[in-house]
Amino acid sequence: MTGSVLEVLDTSITNVAVPQMMGNLGATLSEIGWVSTGYIISNVIILPMTGWLSDRFGRRNYFTAAIAIFTAASLFCGLSHSLESLIFWRVIQGLGGGGLLATGQVIMLEAFPPEQRGVATAVFGVGVMVGPSLGPVLGGWLTDNLSWPWIFFVNIPFGIAAAIMTQIYVPNPVHQEEAQLSQAGKRAPVDFMGVLLLAAGMGALQTVLERGEQEDWFNSGMIVSLSIVAVVGLVLFVWWELRIEHPIVDLRVFKDRSLAAGSIFGLVLGVGLYATLFLLPVFLQNSQGYTAFETGMILLPVALISMPSFMMAGPLSQKFDARILLAIGAVMMMASCFFLSTLTTQSGQNSIYWPLLLRGLSLGFLFIPLTVASLADLTPKQMGTGSGMINLTRQLGGSIGIAALSTVLTRRTVFHYGAVASHLTSGDPQVMGWLAGAQGSFMANGASASAAHSGAISLLSDTVMKQAMILSYNDCFLIIGACFAVALPLVLIFNKPKGDVDMSGAH
Repeated sequence: MTGSVLEVLDTSITNVAVPQMMGNLGATLSEIGWVSTGYIISNVIILPMTGWLSDRFGRRNYFTAAIAIFTAASLFCGLSHSLESLIFWRVIQGLGGGGLLATGQVIMLEAFPPEQRGVATAVFGVGVMVGPSLGPVLGGWLTDNLSWPWIFFVNIPFGIAAAIMTQIYVPNPVHQEEAQLSQAGKRAPVDFMGVLLLAAGMGALQTVLERGEQEDWFNSGMIVSLSIVAVVGLVLFVWWELRIEHPIVDLRVFKDRSLAAGSIFGLVLGVGLYATLFLLPVFLQNSQGYTAFETGMILLPVALISMPSFMMAGPLSQKFDARILLAIGAVMMMASCFFLSTLTTQSGQNSIYWPLLLRGLSLGFLFIPLTVASLADLTPKQMGTGSGMINLTRQLGGSIGIAALSTVLTRRTVFHYGAVASHLTSGDPQVMGWLAGAQGSFMANGASASAAHSGAISLLSDTVMKQAMILSYNDCFLIIGACFAVALPLVLIFNKPKGDVDMSGAH
């Protein structure tokens, strides 16, 4: 859990340090964006490979190596004195971090007997879900009180502790030890072509998602070229992996319909998790007028309320059908999005607070049942690949959601501004009365008649823009809710639980 928390923490901890890093490294906002983009790209490349790496080197050895790479790269990130060096070490850090969450999840599932697995997943999930919310708070404190390199140095003691604990307490599964003994001296060849196609396809896709909005999507030659590379690379990757005997990613695990349904649902969960975390701070500050500190105080209880949600969902997943709990979580998220989509410029804090609390409560009922239901029918050997796929699709869902909704937000704001402004005509007595009142207020404060008139027009434009923005956020929240509504029937595809998962061969 320590290693997994470090990985998810570092997806968000750098955001608040961007201004200081820009100043110290002499970088533009576009250039410094690659510090986050590079980390996420290497994450999504390594995630599908975690099952193969665990089988090749042993789960304990791979997990220890991943922590060591992540920790060493954190040190060099903090010591970087140039943008190029920082981006390079963030890519290396992402390669290490990409294996921590998926492999840590499998280690946890293998370590506990079936009757304790739900509670263990709940405790593990609390760290994974709360980590991204605490990242900006911790990163802001370290940046303000020390300096930006400390957002990386803080990983070092925890990384060392996690590596030592792994070597002491985590055994290699029996099925891996037997496989390694039987394959001694006759290891299967490494699928270098699969690695190359995976890196090209996933790297290009993630770059398109991360940079598309900034580059104006397909009006950019770079985005068009990368999109072609992504499509060709991923199609060839699937074809290649299905035809060779020893693939780097065993795509045949998708024959299990629960994992296939869970991976699709994971995409939607990623949208619900990461896209809303992207929208909410901007919404609260730009549309509702809250300060950054007030925004943090509103969002922090939302993160904290997810803890009892996980602790409830863990034991319940051992007693009730995981498909039912997953459906309950999806309905709760849909309800939260619906209430957020009804907000107006006059909505008070309570109108925002309760939908966010409902969202926080839904997380445990989404994360835990999805994990339990998706991996329930996999063999111990398939568990690493399956866990990697669930985490990969959740990460991709977040990237797709952020990319899509940032574009929707921009274009719907323009649309709503035009729609609202079209109703404000000089022949409307209410509009003219409002302008006259605003102009009178400016003149009462000493402005000339012409300056007061310009000020009133500008104030009206700002009011229309604020209304257009909140309507656009309403649209985005409706889209997120609609995604969960479309995904809800997937619970019917999951295999009916057959009792506890037999993982005796994993211990």
